[in-house]
Amino acid sequence: MNTLIVIAHPNPSSFNYSLLDRVTHYLEELNYNVCVRDLYKLKFNPVLMKDNYQTFSQSEVEQEILEEQKFIIDADLLVYIFPTWWSGLPAILKGYFDRVFTNGFAFNMTKDGLNGLLNDKRAIIFQTTGQPEKIAKQLQLVKSMGNSIDLGILARCGIEVIIHKYFYSVPFIDHEERRKMLLEVEPIINLLQKES
Repeated sequence: MNTLIVIAHPNPSSFNYSLLDRVTHYLEELNYNVCVRDLYKLKFNPVLMKDNYQTFSQSEVEQEILEEQKFIIDADLLVYIFPTWWSGLPAILKGYFDRVFTNGFAFNMTKDGLNGLLNDKRAIIFQTTGQPEKIAKQLQLVKSMGNSIDLGILARCGIEVIIHKYFYSVPFIDHEERRKMLLEVEPIINLLQKES
């Protein structure tokens, strides 16, 4: 199975990169072909310009975006790893969705709404946050983030989200707690085996 991992964190020493290492390790143990797109290392430009949007609707897409779309086309499984900033996606990842998930590629716009075109894709999301779980749920931040990403972006493009896993209070926990969090990755990846 071909897997595309998209990571959006500027710090290679972060817990997000520990997640990347662990996810990659378990997927490769299952003999998955893994491709990683590190948006910060790529210096991905997240800015959607008005002219670009107009040309997207005419299917005149920039070469760098066509390359990112090819990675998605080749993948059966999409994995997203990112931190929570201001109760949402990092700007670089939001811009990735804005620029890569274009009309005619990820969806078709119709008078009745969006028609998803990536119906053969599944996704796993690993999202970190500094918020304690109790507060994030009490303020309904988890629900709003899930609705925005899982339903508002991926599902509308036809992608089935298998699991959206949140890791809470990451900057405030010790090494042992982080180690325990990393142990939660394996059973999530093993879900893929059961569903195959």
